[in-house]
Amino acid sequence: MRHFFTKLLALACFCFIVGSAFAMVEVKSDKNTQRKELRVTSFLDYPPFGEVVTDAYSVPKMHTIYNQFIEDFAKKNFYDITYINDKKYKDLIVDVLRGEIDLILGIYYDTEIYHGIEYVYPSILNNPMSVVMMPNRIAEVRSMDDLKKLKGGMDSREHLADYVANAMKNYDVVYVDNSEDLYQKLFTGEIDYVFTSYYYGIVQTSRLGIRRQVAFSKQSLWDMPLFIGISKTSRLRKSLYSTFTKMLQNDKYRKDLEQHLIQTLQQIEQQNIGVVPPSFAKK
Repeated sequence: MRHFFTKLLALACFCFIVGSAFAMVEVKSDKNTQRKELRVTSFLDYPPFGEVVTDAYSVPKMHTIYNQFIEDFAKKNFYDITYINDKKYKDLIVDVLRGEIDLILGIYYDTEIYHGIEYVYPSILNNPMSVVMMPNRIAEVRSMDDLKKLKGGMDSREHLADYVANAMKNYDVVYVDNSEDLYQKLFTGEIDYVFTSYYYGIVQTSRLGIRRQVAFSKQSLWDMPLFIGISKTSRLRKSLYSTFTKMLQNDKYRKDLEQHLIQTLQQIEQQNIGVVPPSFAKK
């Protein structure tokens, strides 16, 4: 009888140990796959890099050129993304600095407004600056010095790197609060050219229905690499920085993002083919 109880006790101990081991495995598995909130923001009114869009009967949604890239990252790493777009852009940047927002998609290097945000290297997206003119005048400009002899304009909603904003001081440029008034000045001869980041210029001229009535410079004037920024006070800082650094060193992501950018621009152009141009552009 003693042997029977000894064996029974040993079996009970064995079952307890095995059960505990399985429980530990299950807890560890749950911990590894536990979903975490990732709070993300970007430009609010700077398509195609970032824009808040409100469809009929729906809440505002943030569309950025990084959406697919970030959502793939989140899926693989068990994050739930929350896009933050309910404040002014400068206030959102303050929230990034405070750690209330983890990621900001698209920031310029050595630009004061982003000081205190951690840059993820390398950049896999460039926002080049261009000049837009009437087609019959584009040949007048062969160098940057030629622009100094002319009068230019720029949309005040453009987001620029500090070194580009400082360079603008060497040119006679007026700033206009919306694209329609800006391009009206170009068509009426009040200004000779428009300074614009190339992709933003494509979007704005397409939406105005004047894409084929203006000419873009063949060469970029300045390159403005865009980086992913991480809050230095985010609870997720270390894991985000480590994972993004490895991802961005993979050339596949750069090619995918560039292709996505091209497709986005083509889609915008197609969607606006039938847009009636403003009266100033009608012949």
